[in-house]
Amino acid sequence: MNIWNRLKQIALFLPLLSMTPLLGQTAPDAKLPDWSGVWRTKGSPALLSVENGRMFVRGTRDNPPYNAEWEKKYTENVVRAEHQGDANYANPLVDPHTQYCAAGMPRLIATPFDYEFIVTPAKTWILVDKESRHVYTDGRKFPLEDELWPTMRGFSIGHWEGQTLVVETISVKPGQWGDTTPLVFSEQAKYVERYTQIDPTTIENQVTVIDAVSLTKPWTFARRYTRLKAGIWVAEPETCGGPEDRNPIVNGRVTVVLPNGK
Repeated sequence: MNIWNRLKQIALFLPLLSMTPLLGQTAPDAKLPDWSGVWRTKGSPALLSVENGRMFVRGTRDNPPYNAEWEKKYTENVVRAEHQGDANYANPLVDPHTQYCAAGMPRLIATPFDYEFIVTPAKTWILVDKESRHVYTDGRKFPLEDELWPTMRGFSIGHWEGQTLVVETISVKPGQWGDTTPLVFSEQAKYVERYTQIDPTTIENQVTVIDAVSLTKPWTFARRYTRLKAGIWVAEPETCGGPEDRNPIVNGRVTVVLPNGK
């Protein structure tokens, strides 16, 4: 075979290479689901795993399979958290979301805020209030251990199983509440989610929390999101830390500023 015929063969082969997806990546022409629009958590966002949980009511708590050490700590912290606005209580525990105006993981799984999903073959964005989750589906692996550091939303990679988006998240900063109670997990926690649209207006998220430090076994539950009518405006994000903050923290306690400063 002469050199010119060889070059022709290479020229024909190069376009095929450009169309081959990375390992684990969805092919560009694959049919991905249409999750456009604005979505909201179905039911109450008070508890991570309970759709009808009560918000800001004494005695409200979630029920993960904590080991004895973490169960004791959670039980004590629930009582402290119930006194966030009590000026007469000596040791209140303030919700990190109130302090930072950011939920982080796993609280972003069930919040009162609006959700948007931007789906592409290589990456899906999950936008909640001012926070953005980046779920990479381009075939990459997690960063090396010495390149990982705990962040509020952690590191997320995923892949598609048909119309289901499977997400794995690790390296989440410990101490963040998972719901409106002081539900927390260790730095070793791993979160596995399976997002599936089960009807035109509903996405279901099957969640498994794996944490050998705090749990006696993996914790599995499901939350759902409802698609709002077309034309809905996404709610404006809340701000924290300035004079416009509606719930400033004064002397370690949550306070309330009424409209017009009254």
